[in-house]
Amino acid sequence: MWTLLFLISLLLGMKNRPKMWILGTAFILTSGFVYFLFLSAWLNLFLFLGFVFWVRIIIGLIALGAGSYSLWDCFKNRAGGCKVVDGEKRRKVFDKIKTITQNKTFIFSLIGIILLAFAVNLVELVCSAGLPAIYTQILALNNLPSWQYYSYLVFYVFIFMIDDLVVFIIAMITLKATGMESKYAKYSRLVGGIIILLIGLLMLFKPEVLMFG
Repeated sequence: MWTLLFLISLLLGMKNRPKMWILGTAFILTSGFVYFLFLSAWLNLFLFLGFVFWVRIIIGLIALGAGSYSLWDCFKNRAGGCKVVDGEKRRKVFDKIKTITQNKTFIFSLIGIILLAFAVNLVELVCSAGLPAIYTQILALNNLPSWQYYSYLVFYVFIFMIDDLVVFIIAMITLKATGMESKYAKYSRLVGGIIILLIGLLMLFKPEVLMFG
C-alpha cells in the first residue's frame, strides 16, 4: 500500500490521464500476479506432501504464532504497517518511482513499474507469508479439482488486492490521494490476527471444520 500511495501521488501530477490509469493498473496487476505465484508455490508444495499429520500440526502452530504476533504487534506498533522495509530503503524505492514515472518514453515507464512491483512485492511477502501458507494448507486438505484450487487462489488475490484497487480508483476519479495506510494497516492486522489465531486452533483440534470439498 505504501508504494501504491506514493505512486498515486506522482501520477496525480501527470496531465496524461490514460497514462495514469495504465501505470497504476500495471502496478496493481503485477502485485496480484506475484501473490498468485506465491500462493501457487505453497499450494503445490502441500499437494505434493499430501495429507500428512505433522504438516497440518506445523502449519497450525505457525498460524497460532502468526496470529498471536499480529495481535501483539497491533498494540505495540501504533503506526501499523510492516517493518521489513525501513525508511532508507523506502526512500530508495521512492527515488526509483520518481525516475520511472518521469521517463518520457511510455514503454520504459511501463516496464519499470512492472519490474518495481515485482521487486517490492517479493520483499513485502515476508509481511504476509503466514496467511497464504495457512490458506493453501486448508485448500490442500480438501479433495478438489485443479481448476477449483486455482479459482480459490484467484479469489484470494482479488480479496487481498481489493483495498489497493479501491484506493487507486478513488484517487484516479477524484484526482486526490488518500492517506489511509497507518490506521488501515493497524486494524487489518488486528482482524487478520484474530482470524489466523482461530484458524490455527481449528487446524490443531477441529480440522474437519475446514474441509468443504
